Parts: sequence; C-alpha cells; structure tokens
Amino acid sequence: MFYILELANNHQGSVEHAKSIIDDFSELKYRYSLNVGLKVQFRNLETFIHPDFKNSDLKYVKRFNETRLEVDQFKEILTYAKQKGMKTVATPFDNESLRLFDQLDVDILKIASCSADDWPLLREAAKIQRKIILSTAGIGMETLHKVYNLFKSHQRDFAFMHCVADYPTPRDSANLRRIEELREEFSDIEIGFSTHESPKEKSLAPYAQALGCTIFEKHIGKETDKIKLNAYSCTKDEYENMLKDMSDFNKSYTGVSTTQKEALQKLKRGIYAKRHLPSGHEITEKDIFFAMPCQPGQLDASRVDDAIGSILNTPVSAKERLTAGEINIRGQNKKERIVSEAKDMLSSAKIPFSKTDKYEISCHYGLENFEKFGALIIDKVNREYCKKLIIMFPRQKHPEHYHIRKEETFELVSGDCNLYIKGVKKSLKLGKPFLISRGSEHRFETTAGCIIEEISTTHYSGDSVYSDPGILRKPIEDRKIKGILGS
Repeated sequence: MFYILELANNHQGSVEHAKSIIDDFSELKYRYSLNVGLKVQFRNLETFIHPDFKNSDLKYVKRFNETRLEVDQFKEILTYAKQKGMKTVATPFDNESLRLFDQLDVDILKIASCSADDWPLLREAAKIQRKIILSTAGIGMETLHKVYNLFKSHQRDFAFMHCVADYPTPRDSANLRRIEELREEFSDIEIGFSTHESPKEKSLAPYAQALGCTIFEKHIGKETDKIKLNAYSCTKDEYENMLKDMSDFNKSYTGVSTTQKEALQKLKRGIYAKRHLPSGHEITEKDIFFAMPCQPGQLDASRVDDAIGSILNTPVSAKERLTAGEINIRGQNKKERIVSEAKDMLSSAKIPFSKTDKYEISCHYGLENFEKFGALIIDKVNREYCKKLIIMFPRQKHPEHYHIRKEETFELVSGDCNLYIKGVKKSLKLGKPFLISRGSEHRFETTAGCIIEEISTTHYSGDSVYSDPGILRKPIEDRKIKGILGS
C-alpha cells in the first residue's frame, strides 16, 4: 500500500506549521511501517491567475494567495519530509510548475481531477521521468482511455485513482463501484482511492482496499489555537483510526487458520483393509473400506485414487489402517494420470485437441508438489504470435513471475481463475480477454479447475522471471516435463 498524505494548503503558508504536521504523521509512518508520500501543490501564481483577478476575493484565488509558498520554502518542506523517511509527491496545476520536479527532486507526480483533461499540462507531464498518479473525479472513460494511451506511449509508470470532487463527500455520492469499473477497464495499472469523506465518519478506505485499491490519498493537517481544519482533512488521531480500520480488514482478508486442518482431519474417514492383504497385492475397491477415526499417518478417503491400483510393500491385516508407506503408487503414474485428467477436462469443456499436440507439465516445485503448484500447458502455435492452452486442476496455483520479452493475453474458456497482477486480484471472466503486459508480475490460481487460452507474442525459453528464486534452483527437467498428447 502507498499512502499519500495530502498537505494541500493546510500548511497555511507556514514552513514551521508544515514541519509540525510532518512530525505528527511521521510517527504513524514508523508505528505502522507505512509506505508514505507527503504531497504539496505547485502553482506559479504569477501566470496561473489571470492578471485582472490576482487581487480578487474569489474563494480559491484568495486562498492561494494567503497560503503562498516560495520555491525555497517548498524545498525546505520536502527536504524535511525526506529526512523523516517519506517520499515526496506534488501536484502541478500549470506547465510552469513542472520544472520544479527536477529542481526540487520530487519523487512522484500527481495530477488532480480538475487537470485530468488539461491536455497542455498532461502532454508535458508525460515527458517527465516520474511515476504519475492521476485522480479521475468527473472524468469519463473515453477521456481516461486517451490519458491511458498518452502515458503508455511515453512508457510511463502510472496509476488512476477513484475520486469524488465533493468536499466532504457524502456517503450516497461515494460511488465506490467505479473502482471496479476502473480495474476492469485498466487492468494492467494500479487503481487507488482519493477520499474526501469527513474524518468524523467511518472511513471508506477499508472498502476501497477490499475492492483492490493499493494507493490511498487523504488530506491531512493539524489544528492549533488559531488554525482549524476543513471538513475533510484528518488530524493524526483521525488518520490513525482509518489505519486501524484498514489493518482490521487486512487481518480478516489475509488471516489463515492454523488449526482448521487438524480439526477437519479428526472428522475424515480413514482407509482400512477389509481382509488380510499380502505383500505385493494390487489394491482394488473390494479390498478397502472407509471409517473414522483417521489415525496419524493413515490415508484418508481423499487419497482413494492413490490407494486403488497401488501395490502393497508390506502385508496388511484385516481392519488395519492403510498408510502411505505401505503402498507403492504405480508409476503411470503421476505423469500419465495428469495427462489423462487434462484430456478429460478438455473433452468436458468441448475444446478440441490433437494427438500430435505437444504438452508441458509445468511443476515449479517438482512433480511431487504438482497438486499444489503447476499447470499442464499445450503448445498450439509459436511464431511471431503464440497460442497455448493452460490447464489447471482444482486448487492449483501458478507462482508469481513476469516475462521480459513476452506480452500475453489470458482468456478463460472453462472453470474459474483468479489472476493477481502486482498483487492485485482480478477474477477472469469467461470469454473476456485480459492483457498482461511484459514486465508485470503476475500469478494465478483456481478453485474448481480451469482452462485458459493464452495468446501472446513469441514464447522464448527462459523468459519467465520468478519471484521465488528457489524455483530456478531445481533442474529444468524436474520442472518441465514434456510429451505428446497422443503418446
């Protein structure tokens, strides 16, 4: 998560007050181990405001004049934020302010919603070598696609943020559903949330977090005897309440039981011999029965397919439990069974295949762990374009990796699949292609099993870079088992 602390004009034109705010929020940064950026706003008031209105009583002109900071004052504030371990973020509202990003060594460029279709500003901003984060309040999808294409053409690292330009934002205007729409339309970039609800209300940030946002922006400030905050800016304590709510959500979302497996195992039926079975006997369905309790080391009913057809290493008495150490699972074993099950899945999904199709059993942690990690991949075409079928069995996962040269598109054709791009979950939908850009870390998993059609640029051996370097320590012949479907 990246947290943008929006200082805006809450520094009140005072460097010392800005530093006092930074001091408050740096405590939260270290207490909660946050990835934080302090954000200021750049306006060249000499050119930003029309000459005839420079001394007017217009609300925003008056505020900008009253809270004005000079370049050296911004430098002092931003330097202080970096000393406190924060990144620096700035919103330029005019082209003249863009020069300050290099001059003041600002880390991240943030575009405000009011500037999201300011093409003179956007075209110049796109040339700056910075990550760009753009708020999207009131901006239609057609315009956002133009912005997306602009930043892509300049090979920028960028993100869009859902935002509502009501200050403060009432609950019935929050439109959190738009987060899903943004993630659907722009699936290969981060989506964030710039929130303006009153800090007196329950924060919407945990809901945005649940919807997949990874960047959070909130106005911050500090009250004194003379300075009062507006209705949408947070004090340190109010911001901490939001962090606690987000932490509670994260615990619930990522927390995994460490005791349920043991509890369930006590309710499973174990596999027992119906009669005395001699060593060397090939086990059939008639030889076994199922009953609880399932004792330590005993095969349970979920392992029946491993038991049937296996050869006993030692004799087993009537009513005695059957353990993994007492059987020799036939060597057709795993490879043949995997291929057979993959063919059955293709047939059930009415997806044709040829006996001459080449396949690869991708088993990143070895064949013995294939049920947990891996996939069977059928190669159809590999020229300037490439087509593959990826078949995954129930509860299987594919480890996180990225491609250096290959750009690919996944289309779910059967079953279910959750794809994670840079950690952000995306549920694939039948018949809807999903682009994975080269260089994007991704992993995927299925609950009931799935078949994915992959269309990509040319596949090159060694083009996959895994997040777990331990995968590549395993010999390639143990990770990639090749064959012909008909053989």
